[in-house]
Amino acid sequence: MRYEKVRAVVLGSRPLGEADRIVTLFTKELGRADAVVKGVRRTKSRWGARLEPFGVVDLVLFRGRSLFTVTSAQFVAMHPHLREAREPMIGAALLCEAVAGLFGEAEPEERAFNLLVRALRALDEGFVGLAQRAPLVLGALLKLLHEAGYLPVLDRCVACGEGTRAAAFSAARGGLLCENCLGEGVPITPEAVEALREALVAPLAELRAGEPSQAVEEGLRHLHSLYAYHTGQRLRALRFARAG
Repeated sequence: MRYEKVRAVVLGSRPLGEADRIVTLFTKELGRADAVVKGVRRTKSRWGARLEPFGVVDLVLFRGRSLFTVTSAQFVAMHPHLREAREPMIGAALLCEAVAGLFGEAEPEERAFNLLVRALRALDEGFVGLAQRAPLVLGALLKLLHEAGYLPVLDRCVACGEGTRAAAFSAARGGLLCENCLGEGVPITPEAVEALREALVAPLAELRAGEPSQAVEEGLRHLHSLYAYHTGQRLRALRFARAG
């Protein structure tokens, strides 16, 4: 089948030649995919803003030898706030970058796709404070890690299995460590542990209404270390967040 109809989130894009771009997509039907958009960089491009990052679009893709080519695109959700407000944009960039690193090509991940769509919608509705301190961003990243198979152990010590007080977090071990099993773990505060546990169980709508805090920011640092350990990449969006 040379043509594929898909629903996709546009994760990002990069230039190709003088007039074209390659868009990175996370599709409901095909998983992550790269596709060429011909002529999109021309002043009078027929594509308009339909293939900008963070948008949800219905596409027709032509399957070439190495890449797809976009032949048709229709808006499903624009998320204009994500391109106008700095903190929601940072949150969206962080989640889209994480998805690109967590999920492979040609591997449909419908639950992760639906989660990303809901998270972008919630981010577009806005939240209080900085992105790196927003419970919504922490929760969405943690739930994406869960869908990718990298859920950290947050209810006990990952080393000994006991329920004693959590004192550290280890990306290599995959979760919390107690005082007796610190090893290579990085110290973690009780407040950050609670923020992570709340982020795991609370729905996105509840997290969106949550108060920003340093505990959330600390929890996000630990999740970032877990992401980097498993993917070998670091999230550039976090560097942009801290530069603000």
